[in-house]
Amino acid sequence: MKTAEEIRNLILQGESTTVQFKVRIDDVYKIGMEMVAFCNTQGGMLMVGIDDKTGKIKGMSFAEIQATNALLANAASENVKPAIVIKTETVNVHGQNVIAVTIPQGKDKPYKDNKGIIWVKNGSDKRKVFSNSELRVMMQSCGNLSADKDSVEGTSYNDISEPILKTFLYKRYTEELTSAGIFSHLVQTTEIEDIVKAIDINFTVEKLLKNISLMDNAGQLTLSGLLLLGKSIQRYRPVFTIKCISFVGNSVATNEFRDKMPDREVEGNLLVQYNAAISFINRNLKTIQVEEEFNSAGQLEIPLEVFVETLTNALIHRNYYINAPVRLFIFDHRIEIHSPGILPDSVTEETIKQGISIPRNQLLFNNAIHILPYTGIGSGMVRAMQCYDKLFFKNNFVTEEFVITIMRKEIADDIVVTKIADVNDESADVNDENADVNDESADVNDEDADVNDENADVKLSSLQAKMIELIKLDGQISQKEIAKRLNVNRTTIYRNIEKLKKQGIIEHFGSDKTGGYRITGMSV
Repeated sequence: MKTAEEIRNLILQGESTTVQFKVRIDDVYKIGMEMVAFCNTQGGMLMVGIDDKTGKIKGMSFAEIQATNALLANAASENVKPAIVIKTETVNVHGQNVIAVTIPQGKDKPYKDNKGIIWVKNGSDKRKVFSNSELRVMMQSCGNLSADKDSVEGTSYNDISEPILKTFLYKRYTEELTSAGIFSHLVQTTEIEDIVKAIDINFTVEKLLKNISLMDNAGQLTLSGLLLLGKSIQRYRPVFTIKCISFVGNSVATNEFRDKMPDREVEGNLLVQYNAAISFINRNLKTIQVEEEFNSAGQLEIPLEVFVETLTNALIHRNYYINAPVRLFIFDHRIEIHSPGILPDSVTEETIKQGISIPRNQLLFNNAIHILPYTGIGSGMVRAMQCYDKLFFKNNFVTEEFVITIMRKEIADDIVVTKIADVNDESADVNDENADVNDESADVNDEDADVNDENADVKLSSLQAKMIELIKLDGQISQKEIAKRLNVNRTTIYRNIEKLKKQGIIEHFGSDKTGGYRITGMSV
């Protein structure tokens, strides 16, 4: 049950992809269009009794509530195809009744109105869908279509790397092959036909590959077969690769980079791409001496296990209906892994943290375990977080990608932020009661201490440091989202945002509805 405070907070934030206001509704077809758009996107809430131009509450009478509920039920069952189930609540806000309608994200996309038109949300508005590729993505998101099972036109057995195939078959059929006297050290010198006969006397290579869906009935490789066993994926799917760049600084808006992996280094199957990315990480991250002995081996600043899990996740679970590469970006303060495609339906950032996995590419997922280093039980992200707790997940609906951000340790653990901008107000108010300004001339005996040094180090609270990390990662993050991610009430977040604004560390930009916070006057 929504509370009056929750409704008020939603109104203050304005309309968005998941929230829409209506003063009244009287057209069952038009409201059906809105429901279709919600179902085909993220789902959301429609609030009736709110002026969508001003945000003012214009409550409903008992008779209006009854008529509106009947119209809503009719729209959900008759004007949305297939029909959906909605939830309606009447909430009293400042003595006025508002109907809050919860519309679920659909599990049987694409949904259509009763004229056969497909709608999706476009910000706070909606638009029609005409593109076949967009329809494929929509159907894939709810498990009705799978790119990894599609045949790749023009491919054949000749596109398979036999050494990779032999390794794959040995790991998948270890028991059968060892029983036939073919052990791991003999696999590469054994003819492929003999390996296949050891698995099943009645099989040929092609029949075996068709049996496990890595080849279709016409002898073409499925996408899974090409990704796992192909000599060169890029001959047929040029953008199904991984781009690796190490930037100077902390923004992609620069022409300076320390290292950039040439495309030729990742020409090949997923194992080739994975190994190239790991090599790139090893040569671009710092090595830290963790033992006292001078000659002891160093360790990467971030455990390698974190990248084993996050990279395999990106390669296996990405959306292969989107023609874009996986991207690995290394910045001074963080590492980002961009995987094409938002998370599949029912998977969220929170369920990932709980170890709940619903593979988008089930065929690829089931077979890649014999090629790539992962367990196949959906616990990879949990293990990565156990190894290193400075991981952030973002399901970016605007860019249609899932982004994993890994803060570099020396930055993530340092809560001292150096201000670069001039401190224009000689009476700058440092509102953190634990503030410690480490300047010889600064006398910090009062929480209203003057900051007299233009480059003074302002020591932030742990909460404020985490807030800054989130703002760095998402320049349009709202107070509500910061509170949600840090599990802190919004009043506390508001108070600390005001402190950071007064200190000149962050500023608000844009409108109240669509604006955000950004770092100003500091090295980021």
